[in-house]
Amino acid sequence: MAKQKENVLGIDIGGSKINVVVWDGRGVVEQKRVNGSPKQSVLKAIGLEYGLRKIGVGVPGVFDAYKGQIIKCPNAPHLDGLNLKKLWPEKTVRIDNDVHCLLRAESSLGAAKGHKNVLAVAFGTGIGGGLMINGRILESPAGEVGHMIIDKGRSWEKLYQKSKNNPKEQERINAIGLANLMNIINPEMIVIGGGGVKAPKKQIIAGFLLAPQKQMPKIFLLKPGSNANAIGAALLFEQS
Repeated sequence: MAKQKENVLGIDIGGSKINVVVWDGRGVVEQKRVNGSPKQSVLKAIGLEYGLRKIGVGVPGVFDAYKGQIIKCPNAPHLDGLNLKKLWPEKTVRIDNDVHCLLRAESSLGAAKGHKNVLAVAFGTGIGGGLMINGRILESPAGEVGHMIIDKGRSWEKLYQKSKNNPKEQERINAIGLANLMNIINPEMIVIGGGGVKAPKKQIIAGFLLAPQKQMPKIFLLKPGSNANAIGAALLFEQS
């Protein structure tokens, strides 16, 4: 008889919420969302609440995977320096970039399954990204697409945040950002998630491409409330 897999807790730390799933190796058996800026005390309580030994965490920023430490979290700076392995000393903790977790879930189980060159972009408090090239997700800090400079020294993320009350301008900025990445990477598919932001219209993106008919990839928009990031964090324990 095959040995039953141990349940894993997957935690996705967002700028304004925390998503949590319990993953049993086949699917989500429990899920929860905690609204509000992520606090150390709340994270600690979540990690202890379920009594699970393994915890995978998606981190929105720069981190040290070996130490289990958040180094810089631009949209939740109060978490800078937090060591998650020390936060839960009795647990086995693995961490990765939050959008890399999204990409891991979608390429393993979802829309991007079977594709080898995939770009994931998440629009939320900021802009995060993940890159899969030839079937391999590039390790952080690769994929920090939101910090790409696209206008007079200003990053995509800064322009995106500045235009939040101007949907047409924000769509144009997002189209420029995506087109730049298409021109450089030529992905087979782009997976877009986070915050309910709609994908820019393809005709707007096409205006910034060298060869639109050849370069336009499949674009998949995750449904609002998707748990892909948290599932991808739990899937860290299914890697060798």
